[in-house]
Amino acid sequence: MSFCIGVDLGGTFIKAGIVNEKGDIVDSLQIPTGVEANSSLVVMQNIKDSISNLMLKNKDKKIKAIGVGVPGIADDKGNINIFSNIRVFENYPMAKELKEEFKVPVFVDNDANNAATGEFLFGAGKGMSNFVVITVGTGIGAGIFINGKIYHGKNGCAGEVGHMLIDLDGRPCGCGNYGCWEAFASASSIIKRAKSLVRKGVKTTLIKYYPDNINAKVIVEEAKGGDKISLEIFEEMCRYLGLGIANIVNILNPECCIIGGGVSGAKEFLLEKVKFYTSLYAIPFAYQVFEIKLAEMGNDAGILGSAALAFTSLKD
Repeated sequence: MSFCIGVDLGGTFIKAGIVNEKGDIVDSLQIPTGVEANSSLVVMQNIKDSISNLMLKNKDKKIKAIGVGVPGIADDKGNINIFSNIRVFENYPMAKELKEEFKVPVFVDNDANNAATGEFLFGAGKGMSNFVVITVGTGIGAGIFINGKIYHGKNGCAGEVGHMLIDLDGRPCGCGNYGCWEAFASASSIIKRAKSLVRKGVKTTLIKYYPDNINAKVIVEEAKGGDKISLEIFEEMCRYLGLGIANIVNILNPECCIIGGGVSGAKEFLLEKVKFYTSLYAIPFAYQVFEIKLAEMGNDAGILGSAALAFTSLKD
């Protein structure tokens, strides 16, 4: 049995695990990332410690490679060029340093790309060559598979679908533009919308969660429970998700879009609505050979996706 280590580097926690070739996590751990130290040395040491601890506890398992998922853009040598949330890693040779430390091949890629690679190897993307995984959480990102390979674009920026403009006069986005897709269809967008309506005094059961406990899960639960405002907020998000997915269908003509991230926890309640709206906006000829699925890796997507990067990169 072959084993790889998958590392998911987040702004708050580092999650790491040993994964076998079947996609089973045989051991895992989670430690703080340590970004508050504002030091690449501190964060890199925490990454190394997480890997070392796993290797020490599992000496009987020969690790073939290490994969790392980062919330940024990495080149094909594992150098991080743009790192939106952890600035200490701008232009940092992460793969080289980890390879020198652990004496095994190391591969680094964007976390959304890794999510797609994970679904390709272990999840809902098995057997597919042309599909898109979109992760809907604080923002919206995507991993794009074309002809069985992740598409990175010219310099690694491919997949930034959250900043596809859908309304030039629309809501402000954190990137500085107005009307980005994630300003309408992300978890953070519906939370902002909900809080705004509660502040205005609109009658809604969401008031019992205001201000600190309003989140996407609560909005979904209240929508399912019949709260009119929650349902309107959720319906609007699904309409915009469908619109954005239709744009992807019209541009790429993929066989499938797989929805992951926190919002996918709404499952069929989300899926049925998104399918309906996508069908309204997509080119019919492209939509008839297209399907929408939910991601299968759940909370383990970061570890499994990074391990999948390692497994597939070894085969290339």
